[in-house]
Amino acid sequence: MTELERSQKTLQTSPELKAEYLKILDSLMTDGEITAEMKSVAAKKLGFSITAAEFAKLSAPTGCDTAPDGKTVGCPCGEYLTWTDYWIRNKDDLCPKGGKHEPEDGSGGKVCKKCRLGLCERGVLELYDRYGNELA
Repeated sequence: MTELERSQKTLQTSPELKAEYLKILDSLMTDGEITAEMKSVAAKKLGFSITAAEFAKLSAPTGCDTAPDGKTVGCPCGEYLTWTDYWIRNKDDLCPKGGKHEPEDGSGGKVCKKCRLGLCERGVLELYDRYGNELA
């Protein structure tokens, strides 16, 4: 098993480590983009030795989806961890309830009036699917 495969498996089975990985990526992210270099730095901070070149070569692993913007969904090393994460962070500001998000101030920052997602967060939990349907 390669170090990249080991890191993916570890992040898929450890919600705490996955949340820490996302927190690190959030701190490194600029203009909403996550680069292979940023993924490498985040992985190294968690004790994995994975180069940016290895992340750049990574194609969407089995079980991952592709968002309308071409980024991967459902992979710990992908751009969107869940479809809810896509709905929160997509660059077109699309809302799962249709149209664009309608932000209003909430206790934790901006919240969409329509879907009630916190727009300043990562969507780690599956609340919406790829079609914008709420999950029970």
